[in-house]
Amino acid sequence: MKIEISIPIVLRRVKVIGPLGAREIDVILDTGAANTTIAWDVAKDIGYDPAVSERRIRVITANGVIEAPLLTVEAIELEELRTERVDVICHDIPEIVGIEGLLGLSFLKHFRTVIDFTTGVLEITGES
Repeated sequence: MKIEISIPIVLRRVKVIGPLGAREIDVILDTGAANTTIAWDVAKDIGYDPAVSERRIRVITANGVIEAPLLTVEAIELEELRTERVDVICHDIPEIVGIEGLLGLSFLKHFRTVIDFTTGVLEITGES
């Protein structure tokens, strides 16, 4: 998969899959984030209740350190790329309208990822 990039790198129509179905969301590529992040309403729509999650993780945000629910979703798909059982943090991203998550290393570690700013191209290849 190759796409032209700008800053921030926004990936459109990333599919997050849970026990009650799937939802396509727009996310920002975040190579500095250990985990992928999805908004609370996305988690609820696909069948999870972040409020009752026993797994919690401390996260550094622009507003300080928070404790956020950590879930394992059934799968995440980006075009033809798919990986299963992906850990995600539930946290709303208030800074950018229309963005419902961050695609972090819990997804990217399954693929070869090249960001070439000189050509303006992001390439993600491989199979999980």
